[in-house]
Amino acid sequence: MSAPRVTALLVVHDGATWLSEVVASLASQSVRPNQVFAIDTGSLDASVKLLKGARIPVATIDRESGFGAAVAHGITQLPALIKDSEEWIWILHDDCALHPAALESLLAAIADRPSVVMAGPKLLGWHDRTHLIELGISIATNGARWTGLEPLEYDQGQHDGVTEVLSVSTAGALIRRDVFEELGGFDQNLELFRDDVDFGWRVRVAGHSVIAVSDAIGYHAQASATERRSVDVQGAFLHRPLLLDRRNAAYVLLANSSVWSLPGLIFTLFAGAILRSVGYLFAKLPGYASDEILAIGSLIIHPTELLSARKFRKQHRLISPRVVNAFVPSRISQLRSSISRLASTLRSAVLPHSPSRELPIVSDLEINEDEDPLTPVSRTPWKSLFYRPMIIAASIITLVSLSWARHRFGPLAGGALAESPASFRDLIKLYISSWHDVGMGSAQSTPTWVLVIAIASLLFFGNVSVFITIFFLIAPLILLLSAHRYLKRFTDNQWLSAGASLLYALSPVAIASVNAGRLGVLVFMALLPFFIVQFHTWAEIDRWSWRSIFGYSLFIWFLLSFNPSVLLILFVGIILTIFGDFRKASNNYQDQLFLERLKRRLTLLIIPFLLSAPASFGVLLNPTRILREIGLSVSGGGPNLAILANPGGPGSLPWWCASPIVAILLVAYFSTTAARKFAVPGITFLLCGTLISVAVIPGNGTPLNAQVSVGTFIAIATLFSLTSGVVMFDKIRSRLEQSHINFRHISVALILALTLVYSATSLSWLVSAGADSPLRTGQKNVLPAYLAIEKSAKSLVLRPYTRNGEQTLSYYISRGRDITLGEVDVAPADTEVISRAVEGLIDNTGVTSSEVLATYGIKYVYLKNPIIDEVVQTIDGLGGFIRTSATKAGVVWKVNEPTGRIILTDYAGEVSIIEATGISAIVPRPGTLTLTESFSKGWRIYQDGFTAARIEDRDGLPTFEITNAGEVTIFHDGTQRRAWISFFMIVLVTVIVLALPSGRRKSEISEKELA
Repeated sequence: MSAPRVTALLVVHDGATWLSEVVASLASQSVRPNQVFAIDTGSLDASVKLLKGARIPVATIDRESGFGAAVAHGITQLPALIKDSEEWIWILHDDCALHPAALESLLAAIADRPSVVMAGPKLLGWHDRTHLIELGISIATNGARWTGLEPLEYDQGQHDGVTEVLSVSTAGALIRRDVFEELGGFDQNLELFRDDVDFGWRVRVAGHSVIAVSDAIGYHAQASATERRSVDVQGAFLHRPLLLDRRNAAYVLLANSSVWSLPGLIFTLFAGAILRSVGYLFAKLPGYASDEILAIGSLIIHPTELLSARKFRKQHRLISPRVVNAFVPSRISQLRSSISRLASTLRSAVLPHSPSRELPIVSDLEINEDEDPLTPVSRTPWKSLFYRPMIIAASIITLVSLSWARHRFGPLAGGALAESPASFRDLIKLYISSWHDVGMGSAQSTPTWVLVIAIASLLFFGNVSVFITIFFLIAPLILLLSAHRYLKRFTDNQWLSAGASLLYALSPVAIASVNAGRLGVLVFMALLPFFIVQFHTWAEIDRWSWRSIFGYSLFIWFLLSFNPSVLLILFVGIILTIFGDFRKASNNYQDQLFLERLKRRLTLLIIPFLLSAPASFGVLLNPTRILREIGLSVSGGGPNLAILANPGGPGSLPWWCASPIVAILLVAYFSTTAARKFAVPGITFLLCGTLISVAVIPGNGTPLNAQVSVGTFIAIATLFSLTSGVVMFDKIRSRLEQSHINFRHISVALILALTLVYSATSLSWLVSAGADSPLRTGQKNVLPAYLAIEKSAKSLVLRPYTRNGEQTLSYYISRGRDITLGEVDVAPADTEVISRAVEGLIDNTGVTSSEVLATYGIKYVYLKNPIIDEVVQTIDGLGGFIRTSATKAGVVWKVNEPTGRIILTDYAGEVSIIEATGISAIVPRPGTLTLTESFSKGWRIYQDGFTAARIEDRDGLPTFEITNAGEVTIFHDGTQRRAWISFFMIVLVTVIVLALPSGRRKSEISEKELA
């Protein structure tokens, strides 16, 4: 049998960069093709000149011609196929050089395989010729080009052999000419990209085979796919290769797949396009994102192309299309590949420069002839691990925390921390809801920290209580590690940085925050060391990139969501620095440096303000909110303790446990310039905190005023103090040894003595009296269980407390359960009428108190132990209250007036209580319907498809005019809340995108990186 005839068709398009090596590789083939013919698609470079110089016949066609059209034109230039002869077409790219044995290996592989009509080489990288690009190709159900290889896989012969595949790349593909012409060649609707997969698919369903031959090797530059040259084919909209590739991938799948699989494929393609476009938007590549959508859209507007393609393929299909299923990757394989690519991307981002290929290889077998074989090898004993300063500090924190937290193993509540809800879903519902059944009801927007806690609790399968317990248990350890990460920048002395970090973790503000359940302050202290690093260059903010500006805007917003006072600190700080910048610019507001700094500083203020909306806008109307902490209101200790860097309040250290924070600040202020740089802001924040601690403001959802707790200010002062101390004490021993005894020796001795005394007194207090803190597990419910049976009934809870040595009462309105995490932050303000009614219960003037409470839907009055006998006698003596129980928990009275959530007053003046089922209720007769809820414009009542007229009555309750008897629907319209959530999500996603690193187009990636 005679040897098969081979004609090489070389398709060229602006390929002068690679063409010389390609032509040389053709000339060096051990088995040369019988004929070489080039088709140039209107190249604008020296490609044609190079071909003619190599004496290769060349035909030039239109520049917008596709690859398939070029190959078809080349075949028309060949002599007609001789009957019963074996002729092969060797298709070549102008950016793919072939190994000298490539053609010989391909011919050898097909010699004893008569069913094979298409064979292709193993393709390696053009620049890195150990990079395995592909050895046969397929297509995934989402349209991705599938090679089955790892990203940047190194070729070690691990896939060598002759392999049955769905298709091979057209770069170096050897195709039997008669089958090629019989199947109509490459689909010219696929002008570039994916024509190889499509043709291989058609070959398979026509009953033939396709193989990949690893002994045949090609080196492919992938110039079009990597945007190394323009894509000028007619179908490439805007000359965008990704758009054309995605469009053609969808075309191949929809044109070749069986009818029953089309719905699933269409859904997968649409979903994949949307997800990839979102990913490209996050990478700041809007062009690629639009390519994904336009690719699918271009197919939808031309359905006749797909219909014609499916009809044509059906005519040449000889076996079931299921034959290709063996070559299409499973969804598990696709998922595994996606995870691998993601891991590779993250690894490249975290470790962008891997030195593994640049470092010399060191062998353990190298022999040192000077080494004494009898000398034992020096090894570091594992016990030395426990002599490391941070290990010792962490061990101290762990042991102290276990003793300190002995009453906190379990669900926590107390102090500023309300009890946790049953599931994270309750927190998400609280965040989304437009109306909250807290007190008299509230339409306030839930702060975003509630959503953050809900998401964080997913680490513990949505158990909020477990998350809160573990957070408070390990909070000191978190503070130790975060402070050490920051403080070790200022010294090489590990003992110094570890000791300062330990002092931060057990500082008065940290201890008070844990004991009093101040969640916001603890989160702030944990993140403060990470946050403050960037602000060392605050004065030269013009050097910050815009990416870092947006990133720190997100950081500030996160801190602000847990600590409203951050907004005050940020606002004052930015105003002062803007004024300073203006003075440095010689009062020239048009100075470019001043304007650059102004834009960046205002961005750091505006973005957190917008992300915190609408709560941040509420601060403008009620400025005292900026000084509140999240959670229940717990008073601070006032200025006397604040000046000692102790926020005071329940659970705080006693005054005699004086920390060295203030002493360090004072000594550092008169020390070196480097230490003074941190001491000045530390003293400033300490003094500001002391001044603010004098203020008394209303608490969250309570009629009582409380002294401001300045934990945020003291936390900043503490970190600055410790930083100045580390800077001051670094290498101080050598400085003291070189000088005579002076004030430095005395000040150092004083600080060390204060530190030792504080350590001893604070640790002894923590493991004894400090463990009996307001925050603890097993807190008894304020409300008795029998009052929780009527879930819609409101109860007025009276709680005795002592103020200035006198016993008095506070109150709040419960709805059959105790208040939970986040609800106190949306609780409504005090109702003055109810407050006067409560005062009447105390001073025996509340003749109408029962009527007032009934008007607001309050059904029970509960006086919690310890009971004040005078109050019990007063309530018993007043009319309108019936005592229902008296237990160790307290005394309960029922209001002797008809009341409920929905009250109907008909036109005859008769009052009826309407029971509701969900949002529906039956109104027996026309009249005025009153909701015993706080008034809100969101309340709606629908009857017979119409909205009832709503007004606010004199008691501040929403009332509706009902003109007909029948069923009504009562609900709170959440349109405004949904609008704020949408606004938040838009701003958040936008800022995240701006803060993320920008992706690069393939054309922007260097040749070295591609290799």
